[in-house]
Amino acid sequence: MSEVQKARQTMGRFQHGGDTYGMSDVVDFSASLNPLGMPVQVIRALKVAAASFEAYPDPQCRELVAALSDHEQVPAERIVPTAGASDAFARISAALKPDKAMVCSPCYSGYEQALHLLRPRVVHHSLVARENFDLTERVLDYIDPEIDLIVLCSPNNPTGRVISHELLIKVLHEAERCGSRVLVDECFIDFTDSKSCTSLLEDFPNLVIVKALTKSHAMAGFRLGYCLSADPALVSELRVSGAPWAVSSPAQVAGVAALSVSGYLELTREYVAKERQRLEEGLSECGMSVVPSHANFILFQSPVPLYDEMLARGYVIRRCENFRGLDDSWFRIAVRTTVQNKGFLAALEDVMAKQG
Repeated sequence: MSEVQKARQTMGRFQHGGDTYGMSDVVDFSASLNPLGMPVQVIRALKVAAASFEAYPDPQCRELVAALSDHEQVPAERIVPTAGASDAFARISAALKPDKAMVCSPCYSGYEQALHLLRPRVVHHSLVARENFDLTERVLDYIDPEIDLIVLCSPNNPTGRVISHELLIKVLHEAERCGSRVLVDECFIDFTDSKSCTSLLEDFPNLVIVKALTKSHAMAGFRLGYCLSADPALVSELRVSGAPWAVSSPAQVAGVAALSVSGYLELTREYVAKERQRLEEGLSECGMSVVPSHANFILFQSPVPLYDEMLARGYVIRRCENFRGLDDSWFRIAVRTTVQNKGFLAALEDVMAKQG
């Protein structure tokens, strides 16, 4: 394989959803954002603060860190704001410099992308389709002293499955015994009824958590995430591992405003649960093999090619063949508004009727 072919293969492996630029008159089901949209309080706050954007951002994100500390009930000194979750993963990779890392398959390709420049050895723990791609206690047998970093995602992307709190504690204990760090990506946890693992930070300094407001508050354009760790040395490294002023002033203003909105996440969870059920039932009725999700997106396997047919009807879905362990029969869709979800299912019914 030539270097050009290798580069193209790598680029394809790291492609994500949400790239609808250049398309017209489409509904984007490929990016999993809050279907309620950005809170109006965020838009108002940005308008008020716009005149201040000519100055450099606060490099320490003081007001944002205070708001995050209150929101997460975590001391401010354990929080590192980042330019989205992707920046967080890159900082963690740069700070830890692992020689060997373990990721699950299928999972978000951004982890490997962040590790890519360091060229560590990456091992894959395969999740099983017949088990709904759940992480099981089998993972404990794969943790050994050679592994510097274990990467987990809860709920996992693209499967939407949450890791049980009890299993996560077992993983952390085993990792601690082996001298391994554990990264838990919780970017979609706010869409579920499951509790965050932030309560485990105190007992496990080997744990680092990544979260983001981009999904939960429909602010993907701002690139706003954060790391949480109880290890002061790691926190210091994370702060200097990214570019200066990485979190822009508009992102900081948006984050503070978003976190001040009372009841938004509670309403989100209620809405997403109802619409997710609608989509899962509709997908099953259309002959799809559905992985029951806890999140605001759904992974399913189709008996027929779908992407081009749905695109022709105005719906962009996430092709999943570049997720390790999946092929081109797998797709992921976001949970969107009631009207959009009904329209999607009607289009899917039309596709399947013409296939039959």
